[in-house]
Amino acid sequence: MQKPDIPDNENERLKELRRLNILDSEKEKDFDDLVELASIICGVPISLVTLIDADRQWFKSNKGLKVDSTHRDISFCGHAINGDKVFIIENAVEDNRFFDNPLVTENPNIRFYAGMPIKSENGFNLGTLCVMDSKPKKLSEHQIQALKILGGQASKLIELRDKKNELEIKNEKLESLNHLNNQITSIISHDLKGPINSLRTYMNSKYIDANNPEDLAQLFPLVKNNLNNLHELVENLLEWSRSTNDVNFTEVKVQDLVLEVCNLFEGNAKEKNNTLKCKAEADIKVIADLAMMRFVMRNLINNALKFTENGKIKVETEITEEGKVIIKVVDNGVGISKPLLERIKLKDKKITTKGTRNEKGTGLGLQLIREFLSIHKTELKIESEENKGSTFSFVLPLA
Repeated sequence: MQKPDIPDNENERLKELRRLNILDSEKEKDFDDLVELASIICGVPISLVTLIDADRQWFKSNKGLKVDSTHRDISFCGHAINGDKVFIIENAVEDNRFFDNPLVTENPNIRFYAGMPIKSENGFNLGTLCVMDSKPKKLSEHQIQALKILGGQASKLIELRDKKNELEIKNEKLESLNHLNNQITSIISHDLKGPINSLRTYMNSKYIDANNPEDLAQLFPLVKNNLNNLHELVENLLEWSRSTNDVNFTEVKVQDLVLEVCNLFEGNAKEKNNTLKCKAEADIKVIADLAMMRFVMRNLINNALKFTENGKIKVETEITEEGKVIIKVVDNGVGISKPLLERIKLKDKKITTKGTRNEKGTGLGLQLIREFLSIHKTELKIESEENKGSTFSFVLPLA
């Protein structure tokens, strides 16, 4: 038996096959109609649309066989993709390349084979439209020409399928952008106006004397809180808008991420007399979008500091038996009451509560954390008890 030669452009060919996202896809009537027509025209019981993967040939459409794939080494189609014409074997037992092939000596006992390469839009042979019989056979010129045409139609179907998928992705993104635009507009019209109007009221109040140090001392913390609230809101809005771009998954060293973010909050922790301890094993790596993970960690730590005073906040990691890492932010702050915790877990609305020093929140941070984690196929877990503290955690697969 002779194994099929590997095409010179194999790496690029396989990349093209992966890009089209067609391997192991569901059955589609258009492809099934093609193989049915090929079987009728050529007068054979078996016809297939095959795709040649790295080590197998997989059948996108299948008439006459009870399996959905075979090994590439014994495939007839593996030979066919090395050319651009119809590859024909009239009697496999008389061909030195195939006479001892398991597909010839055993079920389905192939004798006749004819396969037309299916070419992608970028010129790569992905597989074949092929017909087979357990009896030796010759095709007429008209049948060969029909097989060429059907192979071309299979190529066009794959191209159209790809274009349809691209269009669906674009439509989903447009819908997401429209939804995002509506949310941001709503946030700007409500949340952004609040602190701005407060600042204007303070500044324009006839009861505030700009020349009176006592009035200014009274005004300063109010202005500070509103400016901090505005800054947090704008930062979150900017982060959300960036998330509409393509996600950039890379290998992330968890220890570097944790220590980098924790260093940002050392001053905030001291200001409220909190201890902030962060640790992660040096060799833990995950595949994630680094910018999104920074945002998640920043917001979780900032939230813990907001609701903790004269206490402890710690960031820690735990490896599971399933090959995943749990990242936790734990505090012993004021905790969350059961009714509020239930509302938070419903995820249906933006909830804001004041911190230990009446720090205001926008409610947007938690919303974004959940959205970013969903992109990573995970979710935020919240455990809390009033007056005892809270634990926020999420799970990521190890790299």
